[in-house]
Amino acid sequence: MKIARWATQIQYSMIALALVTLCISQSQAQNSQSTMHHQMVSSQSSQAGALLNIVRQSTARFKDVSVAEAEGYSLQFGCVSGPDSGAMGLHFVNGAIVASGVLDATRPQIVIYEPQPDDV
Repeated sequence: MKIARWATQIQYSMIALALVTLCISQSQAQNSQSTMHHQMVSSQSSQAGALLNIVRQSTARFKDVSVAEAEGYSLQFGCVSGPDSGAMGLHFVNGAIVASGVLDATRPQIVIYEPQPDDV
C-alpha cells in the first residue's frame, strides 16, 4: 500500500514537473517573440523618423510659394472643400518630377499650401 501511494506521488510530481517545464518554455518563446516584435517596431519607427526628417529638410525651403514656382511647380488644383470634409489646400505640382516616375523624398512631386485670408 505504501509503495502504491509512493508511486502515485512520483507520478504527480513528474506531471507537475512536465507542466512547469512546458510553461517555462512557452514563456521563453513568448518573450523571444515579444523581443523580436519590439526590435522590428523600433527599427520601423527609426526608419519612419529618418524619412520624416528627410522630408522636413527637403520641404523647408517651400515655405514661400515663390520658391516652389521658381523650381518648376505650378498650381494644378485649387483649394477644394465641402460641408462634410475639410479643405485640401492648393496643390503645386512639378510635372517633370511626376513624369520621371521616380519617388525621391528629397524632391517632392507635389507641395500643398493652405490659403490664408490675407493672400491675394
